Amino acid sequence: MNTNLFLRYVIELSIFIPASIIAIIPVYYYKKVKAGFFFGTLAALLITIICGGAFLCTFFGQNSNTVTFISMVVMFGAYHYFFDLSLSKNLFCFANAVMLCGFATTYTRFLTAPLELENNYLVYEASSGLIRVCSAVVIGAIFTHTLYVEFPALLDTETLDPAWKVLMISPMTTAAAVIWMKPINAANAMTGRLRMICLVVLWAIPLIALFLYHVFWWFSKKMTETAQLQQSYDILKMEEKQYRITQRYLQETSQLRHDFRHHLHVILEYAENGQKEDLLAYTKPLAEIVDKPVKSICKNIPLNAICSHYYYKAHEYGIRILWGIDLEEQIPINETELCSVIGNLLDNSIHAVCKLKEEERLIDLRIGMVSSEALAISIKNRYEGIIIMDKNNLPVTDKINHGIGLRSVSNTVERYSGSMVIQTKDGVFDVSIVMYSPD
Repeated sequence: MNTNLFLRYVIELSIFIPASIIAIIPVYYYKKVKAGFFFGTLAALLITIICGGAFLCTFFGQNSNTVTFISMVVMFGAYHYFFDLSLSKNLFCFANAVMLCGFATTYTRFLTAPLELENNYLVYEASSGLIRVCSAVVIGAIFTHTLYVEFPALLDTETLDPAWKVLMISPMTTAAAVIWMKPINAANAMTGRLRMICLVVLWAIPLIALFLYHVFWWFSKKMTETAQLQQSYDILKMEEKQYRITQRYLQETSQLRHDFRHHLHVILEYAENGQKEDLLAYTKPLAEIVDKPVKSICKNIPLNAICSHYYYKAHEYGIRILWGIDLEEQIPINETELCSVIGNLLDNSIHAVCKLKEEERLIDLRIGMVSSEALAISIKNRYEGIIIMDKNNLPVTDKINHGIGLRSVSNTVERYSGSMVIQTKDGVFDVSIVMYSPD
């Protein structure tokens, strides 16, 4: 075997190294396997493609196009397996790497054409092969910000998810066009003024791509900021609404406790004086006021008031709530914020359970102190349909004002340096929360 020829093929196929780096950078944090296994597999694939491909091309006297195409298919299969992204997102990033390295290949053909005129083999001269690899490295360096910052941000933008099937077409078609533009041999590249024109004009491809990627990222960033502002506004409105509900029931409970002693004195006086008609007239409006008395659910008065409200609300829909609240009157968490959290959780559960058959309408709520400074909340309910979670492990919904309550809960939990875990398994929506004393 011709060792010199083999080394030239090795250098030519080494284009897979910068191509792999360009493809991996944007999606690295989406990998599904441990780093050691990932890099070990990648190294094995690259060594097999470069050395094995060089051996086959040298042995059979063929150019590297067939090996390159087959290797690209294998590499994409591994790429799609290793990274937890949709097919369209993976295709977009992979095709971008092919496009940039395809540009480096085509540009190198024109750039090194004078060096290749006397080359009688189907492989680049060693110097031309090295220039090709270096060109890919340079073009990758030019796209550093795009690969490290812009692409990950775009991949992470949920509003773009439906658009990736269209977006992936752009780098795929550009990659195909760039590869198609590559001259068959050096002599073709030297035709007339073609070489000089192409050495200038070809740069328009990566530069236009770089510009379009940046503009697309900028618009996406602004759209995300606007959506986040709207979401924050909606959450504030939801928190204000829940705060008002909580305050109203706390005030009503406090007023009833305050007036109760006075009413007892009046009733006692009427009874002692035998004023039956006056007694009936006085107690009738009181009976209407306490038609829905505050149900005794827990020792903490504010929380008991809000739970009592949702007890009656659930009762109207034929929903049973299993209460497991073990709290004292004094707790290390702000009572108003705790009531807001519980109210939002119960609102979410009641909304979900209402869609079920009556015998399945059950909510299980547990609240207790796991230590002197940590409060735990668990709420479970069945649901129907499919729930998709976003990157923050919160349900994704396209309905207006839906899902805001859980985001409000998440914000409150974060303020208390806590954690919230949502699990959806076997048709059960399970929320587990731990909140810590701010002290």
